Amino acid sequence: MPVPVLTPSLSDFVDKLLVLERSLRQPDPAVEAHGFLEKLLITVDTAPVLLSYVDSAGRYRFCNQAYERWFGEKREFLLGRSVQEVLGELGYEGVRGAIQAALSGQRVHFEREMLYRDGGRRLVRVDYVPHVLPEGRVAGFVAMVEDITELRQGERASRMAEALRESEERLRLALTSTQLGIWELEPRTGERRWDGRCRELFGLPPGEAPVSQESFLACLHPEDRTCVEAAMTAACDPGGDGCYQAEYRTVDSRGRVVRWLASHGQAYFDEQRRLVRCVGTVRDITVSRRAHLRVERLYAMSSALSQALLPEDVARVVVREGAAALEALSASLALVDVEGTTFELSAAHGFPEGVLDERWQRFPIDTPVMFREAVRTGRSVLYGNLEAFLLDYPEQAGSPALLGRAFAALPLRVRGAVIGAFGLSFEHEREFSPEDLQFMEALGQQCAVAIERSRFYAAERQARAEAEQLRDRLAAESTLLETVLKQLPVGVVIAEPGGRLVRSSAAIETIWGHSFVPSTGISEYGVYKGYHPDGRPYAPEEWPLSRSLIHGETVVREPVTIIRPDASRRQIDVSSTLVRDAAGRPVAGVAVSTDVTQHHELREALRREGEVRERLLGIVSHDLRNPLQAISTASQLLLSSPAPLTAPQRKWVARIRMSVLRMDRLIRELLDFVRVRQGGTLPIQRQPMSLEEVGRTAVDELQAAHPQRQLLLETRGETRGEWDPERLIQLLGNLLSNALTHGAEGAPIHVRMNGEGAQVVLEVANQGLPIPPELLPRIFEPFTRASGGGNALKGVGLGLFIVYEIVAAHGGHIDVSSSAEGGTVFRVRLPRVSSA
Repeated sequence: MPVPVLTPSLSDFVDKLLVLERSLRQPDPAVEAHGFLEKLLITVDTAPVLLSYVDSAGRYRFCNQAYERWFGEKREFLLGRSVQEVLGELGYEGVRGAIQAALSGQRVHFEREMLYRDGGRRLVRVDYVPHVLPEGRVAGFVAMVEDITELRQGERASRMAEALRESEERLRLALTSTQLGIWELEPRTGERRWDGRCRELFGLPPGEAPVSQESFLACLHPEDRTCVEAAMTAACDPGGDGCYQAEYRTVDSRGRVVRWLASHGQAYFDEQRRLVRCVGTVRDITVSRRAHLRVERLYAMSSALSQALLPEDVARVVVREGAAALEALSASLALVDVEGTTFELSAAHGFPEGVLDERWQRFPIDTPVMFREAVRTGRSVLYGNLEAFLLDYPEQAGSPALLGRAFAALPLRVRGAVIGAFGLSFEHEREFSPEDLQFMEALGQQCAVAIERSRFYAAERQARAEAEQLRDRLAAESTLLETVLKQLPVGVVIAEPGGRLVRSSAAIETIWGHSFVPSTGISEYGVYKGYHPDGRPYAPEEWPLSRSLIHGETVVREPVTIIRPDASRRQIDVSSTLVRDAAGRPVAGVAVSTDVTQHHELREALRREGEVRERLLGIVSHDLRNPLQAISTASQLLLSSPAPLTAPQRKWVARIRMSVLRMDRLIRELLDFVRVRQGGTLPIQRQPMSLEEVGRTAVDELQAAHPQRQLLLETRGETRGEWDPERLIQLLGNLLSNALTHGAEGAPIHVRMNGEGAQVVLEVANQGLPIPPELLPRIFEPFTRASGGGNALKGVGLGLFIVYEIVAAHGGHIDVSSSAEGGTVFRVRLPRVSSA
């Protein structure tokens, strides 16, 4: 009878056990390394073959009941013993090389006659299947030993089939409880055989038809297909370990992601390292994967937000990372302004350039958009499809800013207040699960906190910058104050509101004769010695600075006499005031002392000078005018003498008389000048008179004195009024003398009087060189000459000054215009009567 052989079903079953163990291995090192495998091997405990597990140290960790029948010992005595001890030296030498190959990761198959420890011989068929951990380390191997000398093929096959059916049933129950799908790849055709659970996970209908490579890849997300093919290629590489592991997404017919799957498998090779089969499992990891991805995305957003400090940076991170975390097509962030009336678009991501134009940068808070509802209700606004969205917002139809097929708006809430909203659009229609909503709201809360934090940071940064600017400005102002106090020619003392003296200018020492003396309060001000004008000493509370600090009084130039340490007296003026801030609170008191000693000395000298001037004026008015009067009378008698004078004599006498008149006029002008400079005005005696008669008298006198010049008088209207005729003759005489001195010799001098208005206007005009423009503003000041020409004896520069004062005494006005074309015109406006 032919020798029975181990059926392929048992070998396949062991392969599946190893792949299943690899798929469900617990990462916790506290779990026994082979515990799960042993529990599953118990399901084949009654198989009519030797089944055992040998660890990497060559010791039995598990063996089935067949070992008891074969070796005549309880298997408890076999576990933990080495293969060499159980098989004996001769038996071990026969399998030493095979064991070493299995522990190096190779699958071993052989048939030979074995001499065992008890001396018996058996013809056995042996398979060693290495147990490779996920990290690539070989933990041991599964040994399947079949005695092909004892059993007939029929009996063994029957028993094996029954055992395998029982084992397959146990495996099926185990797989059902773990929700695993089993797949097997046929290397020759590339087809896959999937069990029911596997087909369910990939969204295929139940059945037993094989699945082609193209159909398999069509079920995968396009982004995952390349890595899945690369993992399978690596597993089927004869030079590799045959381990297959991949995670990928499945999609439906519309390309939407359905679930995440994790697949583990093992490729098996024959002795020539040809691929003979590949089996594996697939498990649904959607929940854990999505949770993991969400944690990663939240971490990525937290990491990005931690590096963004300013509000604009945080807004950009929120829309960019938020869109990535939620796999959104576009994202936008709008915040409510401080008035609560307007949305301000802080940042946007995923929109075509130019779509969000000016109208979307700021828009009213009642604009019909999802932001409005999210902020108004404080709840998330969700639309799973475009049709539902357009039912509530029909005005958005056709808008270039409307992207995607599903939409969401999340309120951003901080400390109970909604500060804005985070908007999202998604490429495909979707249903928002409670988990999705929870994740989105957690992300929105994270964004809101980051935005609020950035606002605090920006406010703190601005406050810090303002504080630094204020510090720099205070330092600069302090330096400036020190410089000013050092350079000021007056003494400045600064006190705190309580009276403590804190600072002074350098001039304090110069004025007071001793250095600045700080004090803690007003009571210590007695160190500064000062006296009232009546000789009383100043008490501490009487000082101007004390009164300003105590009563808020402002003191201006209070005269104080001080006695310096060298016993010298100085006269100073002290001013003080209380300085307040914008809120009206006192912040400092300031006192300024000015040394006016020289001013007092000068005033005394001026007083004495005035007395001398008055005596000199008395001499001029009495002693000097009397001789002039005698000279004038003598010259008049000579001219009217019965004895005729020769022509030269008459000429000399006329010249003497003219000089006397000129000297008399100069003396009168000097007297008038002194009166004005002493603080008074020129005395006038008003009486009814005709300006025309006065003008004709003045013109005739000067015409007689200057027969070679032409003086013309023109009058219009009524020229009568109440004026001082002597002063007006003096005024007109001075203006005509000025015209005769500075006017062109061949051109007439015009005297025009216009009495047609409420005032009488008098003009004296002459041709000649114009008055320089820079001289016009001060032409009426004393000792000012219109030009450098003319005879110096004709005047000392007081004529126009006296004219101005005569006009002012009459309540009138005078001005002058001068140009090469129009000549020089002095224009006097005189009121007819006094305004008093």
